[in-house]
Amino acid sequence: MTWLYLLAILLSILLDIVLFYRLTHFEVIKNKFWVYLCILVVGTVCTFYGYKAILIYNLITIIILNIIHRKNNNFTLITGVLIFIFSDDLIIEFFRGILLDIIRNFSVSKDIVERVNLICVFCFFIANYLIGIYVGKFVIKKLIGKNFRIFFWILLYLYLVALIIAIVYAETKNVPPVTIFFISFLTIQFIFSIGLYYLMVKNQKVLLKKSQQDKLIKEQKQLQDYAEYLEKSEDELRAFRHDYRNMFNSLKISAQEGDTKELIQKLDEYTKANLNAKAFEKYRDVNHIKIKSLKSIIIAKLTEMYGSDIPYNFECRDDITKIPNNINELDLVRIIGISCDNAIEESKELLERNKEAHIEIMINSNDNGEFEYEIQNKRRESKISLKQIQQRGYSTKKSHSGVGLANINNIKNKYENMTISYEVPKEYFDFYLVIEPEE
Repeated sequence: MTWLYLLAILLSILLDIVLFYRLTHFEVIKNKFWVYLCILVVGTVCTFYGYKAILIYNLITIIILNIIHRKNNNFTLITGVLIFIFSDDLIIEFFRGILLDIIRNFSVSKDIVERVNLICVFCFFIANYLIGIYVGKFVIKKLIGKNFRIFFWILLYLYLVALIIAIVYAETKNVPPVTIFFISFLTIQFIFSIGLYYLMVKNQKVLLKKSQQDKLIKEQKQLQDYAEYLEKSEDELRAFRHDYRNMFNSLKISAQEGDTKELIQKLDEYTKANLNAKAFEKYRDVNHIKIKSLKSIIIAKLTEMYGSDIPYNFECRDDITKIPNNINELDLVRIIGISCDNAIEESKELLERNKEAHIEIMINSNDNGEFEYEIQNKRRESKISLKQIQQRGYSTKKSHSGVGLANINNIKNKYENMTISYEVPKEYFDFYLVIEPEE
């Protein structure tokens, strides 16, 4: 019987490794046979020394597999999947131990207990595999989802609870009161953890919905502001057209008499009294953008610049009615949004230091279907490495994640006909994007 039990232990450890690769879809590292052999030997030895030794085996396996798969750069996924597999092992082994203790209470022979034990081992072996495969898909989905950190810590919590219960039970083995207590406690903890997770997810969805509603309200306000700007500009132009003849008649005398100083003074006074030059330029050329998503992001960013007292100039001389067909509008919106945010943040830094700030934005589309976008902003006097600023995590700003330009590069890599360049002329940072038409 001993050799069959040993075989079952080896198969169980091999199953853990198989489940890990089935769930993560990582490639088995063929030249690391000794690593898998090490896991197999350590796991087999630890199994004979109880649950405390199994904890050591679990930790060693997590460390080894994280090291050999470090190129995947996903500690949470690797560790989370292994914790799930080990929790599955613990719970099934725990129930097998309880079942054997109940059978022993009926004073059956040792031979019968051994036979039942072997049957349980192989039955639970199959159950372990099925649970690992079908529940594992759900686990993977959660570990790569938005709330992966919350789910990871709940998995770890359940694993530790199961391990502590298993250790205490192995040292107590009082049937039935302690057994019933442990089963009930484990079940309650499991239900509580899953319920807590879904409550957190639901709360996040509520907060996200509120955030989206706030964003929508903000966008509506910006569009309303734009509409009011158009109406005000139209009213000012209508008023100007109505009385410009009278104004020029009054100025004609000054011009004929050669009093240019008085002429300029009167023109300046009229402009100040009747036209708000800054407000008049607030959304200049935005009407040429006919694509709603692009128009929306430009209006939003110009509104932010205007509200932050950042001097800017926006230029779009020709109508923008389309972009190359293979380009996702939302990707282009993200690029424009990130580049504008970087320019705005840098400009705010300059203004806080009582230095001059300025942003220039240009959008153009020619008859051939080529789309151009350029944004240039004044920057602080510091050395900038064009290679370094595009790396994830790098930032010149305090408490900043530094993922903006890295995200832009990830988007750019999706499209062969998209080119992005960066330049840092003296006192400026220049971002230039070109999308060639599809051939």
